[in-house]
Amino acid sequence: MLQSMVGFMLITALTLLSGTSTYSKEIIEEAHVQYQKQQTPLTVLPGTTYPGDVIFVRSNREQSVTLFSKTYRLLPSQGEYARFIPVPFDAKPGTYQIQSANKSACVPVTIAPKKFAVDVLTVSKQLNDMRQDTNRINADQKKINAARSRSAEVPYFTDAFIQPAVGTLTTPYGYQRVVNGVPANRHSAIDIANKTGTPIWASNNGKVVLADSLYLTGNTIIIDHGMQVFSIYAHMSKLEVKAGQEVKQGQVIGRMGTTGFSTGPHLHYGMLIGNTYVNPQPFFEASPFQWKQ
Repeated sequence: MLQSMVGFMLITALTLLSGTSTYSKEIIEEAHVQYQKQQTPLTVLPGTTYPGDVIFVRSNREQSVTLFSKTYRLLPSQGEYARFIPVPFDAKPGTYQIQSANKSACVPVTIAPKKFAVDVLTVSKQLNDMRQDTNRINADQKKINAARSRSAEVPYFTDAFIQPAVGTLTTPYGYQRVVNGVPANRHSAIDIANKTGTPIWASNNGKVVLADSLYLTGNTIIIDHGMQVFSIYAHMSKLEVKAGQEVKQGQVIGRMGTTGFSTGPHLHYGMLIGNTYVNPQPFFEASPFQWKQ
């Protein structure tokens, strides 16, 4: 009721009062402030999520929120504050409260249970030895971290992301890897297999922040989509864009291959929030701005 009255005050002020008088401007400004105060201060999308997925937090006035005993600073973007927050793989199922730093707003989010399969992989001694060269791996990681250290405040994208290549999904997101009988890192991306030379597309609009040949991931591209959202494309046979270049969704950026730590031609595609890999599937299904509460 109060929100409707304040909204009516604002419309009336704008309609009836002269826009040139100081008095009318003060009334309009006060009505606008009161109207803004009545708006929902915190929105979380989606309302139900899974371990390894991501939530999108938006607010018209809150600048930081707390979740999983961590405080996240929301980023100014297009007249509001917003941020994508990764859901940890080890998050236990249940309902959690996302709370503003000043405790003026609180919104629940439910994490549903999800099981991840085990992916057993046998590789040659030469490939397995690649994983032990920490000096080269760490050197590449510095390049990757530098590429993801900055992101555009305004997103390049508005629509849903697209799958970046045609092929067979050989390893879904989240599988626990076991390489030559030894548990390895979780596979926090998706693998799409096809023949060498298959075109690789930008999954959405963005800016290329890395296009280089790396030790484990081979020919690799990282695209900044804005708001700390990045996509990574690895093991390609050929790069067709350069760092600093803006790309459009569906643009060919490279060709599928088997460079780096790879057992056959495929695309290793991942999505990250900052430096944290997240499940790309929700981004394929709908624009994050249209996820359901």
